[in-house]
Amino acid sequence: MKNFRNVVLALIVFLLTASPALSQDEVSSPRFSVKTNPLAALGGPFWIVVLPVTGEYKVLFEAKTMQKQSVTLGTSYIGPSLLLNLDELTSEGEDISGIKTSGFRIQGMYKFYLTSESQSLEGLYVGPHFSYASASIASKDDTADKIDMMKMNLNGVIGYQLVSSGGFALDIYTGIGVKSRKWTFSGQSDQIFDIDIENKASASVAFGLSFGYAF
Repeated sequence: MKNFRNVVLALIVFLLTASPALSQDEVSSPRFSVKTNPLAALGGPFWIVVLPVTGEYKVLFEAKTMQKQSVTLGTSYIGPSLLLNLDELTSEGEDISGIKTSGFRIQGMYKFYLTSESQSLEGLYVGPHFSYASASIASKDDTADKIDMMKMNLNGVIGYQLVSSGGFALDIYTGIGVKSRKWTFSGQSDQIFDIDIENKASASVAFGLSFGYAF
């Protein structure tokens, strides 16, 4: 019984002395981050020349995998752009039912940090980035009358992530790669719209900005 009590006391002392050190290490060297960018709601992945057709509402989660490496996974809801809300514009008037814009986007990035410490998610990095987006603009009266949109990107990026002592994370990157997009018109939309959308692969320039919390 005495030996058991001594073991319990030793364990309590160890936890009390180790906990502050662990907490301090977690604060100084975060292993995860959650980020977003509300500005993406103004213009999502689909545009007609300089006019945003969609807005994007996204969440990104980054996790450390190995020393100076991490993986980022993201998911987004695609809806009408807050800058040019086609859903509201087409719903004005008593005889117009309007349209509905909806879709999703998934993306992933693998980072190789070049300047960070082994236990950190901070500094200059390079890596591959992939994203796939799918959305549709459909008539509320006849859902078969719609425009289906697809966009896929594969890029090599270079970026920098800053993490403050309080856990604030700011991530920005750019890069080049290839993109493929396809627009399909169904129902009456193929008669109303006469837009030449390239349905083939082409060069692309990537840019990303997000901020959130690292822990």
